[in-house]
Amino acid sequence: MLPSRPTRSLTGVLLTLMGLSLFTLAALGEWTTWGRGYGDQKRDWERFDPALVTQVQDYTALNHAVDKKLEGNSLSDAEKIALMCDIVEDRFTHAEATHTLASNWILYLAGFVHPTFRHIWSPERLVSHGYSLFCDQASYLLLHLAHAHGFKARHIGLQGHVVMEVWYDNDWHLYDPDLEIIPTNEQGRVLSLDELAHNEPLLTRYYGPHPDMVDLIRHRENHLYMSTPEEARFEWKGNVLAKLETVTEALKFAIPLLLILLGLRLRRPALPQPFPAPSLATAPEAAA
Repeated sequence: MLPSRPTRSLTGVLLTLMGLSLFTLAALGEWTTWGRGYGDQKRDWERFDPALVTQVQDYTALNHAVDKKLEGNSLSDAEKIALMCDIVEDRFTHAEATHTLASNWILYLAGFVHPTFRHIWSPERLVSHGYSLFCDQASYLLLHLAHAHGFKARHIGLQGHVVMEVWYDNDWHLYDPDLEIIPTNEQGRVLSLDELAHNEPLLTRYYGPHPDMVDLIRHRENHLYMSTPEEARFEWKGNVLAKLETVTEALKFAIPLLLILLGLRLRRPALPQPFPAPSLATAPEAAA
């Protein structure tokens, strides 16, 4: 049984209003400061530069800041990556970057099912969203910058912390932008994670202020490396959720538009029904 005309009209109004509200929310989150998140206070030892937050408000500007530092300087590969790492460290404090209701209302609501849905994965969104990142976000942003400048890099999960390595000089080299650590040996060469795990004095020197991290690095059997495909995160779940984030960036506009169209259709006046044609009764034959 079809709903009555007043019920259809009311449903149409509600769907139209819902669609307009969600579309407006998504637009404000995409093109105004409503979509920006909240940054956390810097840790005592962090080298956070608030001025850089104002100067670098999107990923393109971050890439440009790197290019400007590299321009005209004859630097080794190690010095280039260290420069990129410095910029990431100066631009961000330590806290999770998560979606707000305005930045992505779909993932924000999904966060009530599981908070991981609100985690931000896109490098572009990480920069434009605010000025705080978790270790996996900071290391992935550095990895993305390294790839953009021609370096091979990989994401590494330590079952409690996330770092990255860059390939140059025929070896891997460890960078930890979250804890602001670039471990080097006595000759000044940046070590790989595996080398650091085997060198107890250097491991203690660099990660001693973070005792929990020392054990994570020691237990090499738990390290999760992701070298291929390029720009892959260290675990499959992160790669899947990153794809979901990309899809919902389109759906946060598409769903409201569909709601508006459906609402307008339900509110459209019904076409008048034609009167049924009268049935022609068979006339009785005239009496002879």
